[in-house]
Amino acid sequence: MKIRETTTIIGVLFGTMLVMSGVGLANTILVNDTFAAAAPGNVTNATNTINPQAVVQQGATSSSNDVKTTTTNNNITLGNPFYIEYDKITSTVPGIPLNGGGHATGVTFSGSGTVKGIGFTETGRALMFPISKTIVGISGGLAIKANDGGGKANGNATLSFREVVHMTPAGTMQGSGSAIFNANATQNLSFLSNTVAMFTDTGNKDGTDTIKAWEWKYR
Repeated sequence: MKIRETTTIIGVLFGTMLVMSGVGLANTILVNDTFAAAAPGNVTNATNTINPQAVVQQGATSSSNDVKTTTTNNNITLGNPFYIEYDKITSTVPGIPLNGGGHATGVTFSGSGTVKGIGFTETGRALMFPISKTIVGISGGLAIKANDGGGKANGNATLSFREVVHMTPAGTMQGSGSAIFNANATQNLSFLSNTVAMFTDTGNKDGTDTIKAWEWKYR
């Protein structure tokens, strides 16, 4: 599938990255390399999982700055996404310290989707931290495994992502961000190596969300 590229799309991507750096996401790093090192007793399961709205509520007291953003509708036509993912938060680890001060909530998630028509399952983890009263930052990674429809794996890929999420009055979320696939993709997913993508993220109160991504090509 060939995605139409426009200078507007590039501007949106750069705009997202500027917003991220402006609110300090670039300096928000775990004290430890992984939140899995947190005490097992602090892990909650899927029946009592946190959602972005809860992280925002933490931000109402932990963040003194109310970051204001302006959204401009440029009527962008992106075409069909090459990557669609449906996932759900499966566990949480609250109170993870950050190098820059404050705390994040670690989440694990799993789901399934398609990339250029190839079905896959995925598992991942991420950090969610409040930026302001209505904005959450998310940074993480995931691993996807392709399948042939009969349950047989025939390809693997990993990616890292960063995202800014805006909470709606209804408690749902609308996010956007960028993802980079690592160079280790194999078999049927080998075409994903070093791919850069822009994505949107639509989330629900129950911890489920839908990610749609468009490949970003230099030319």
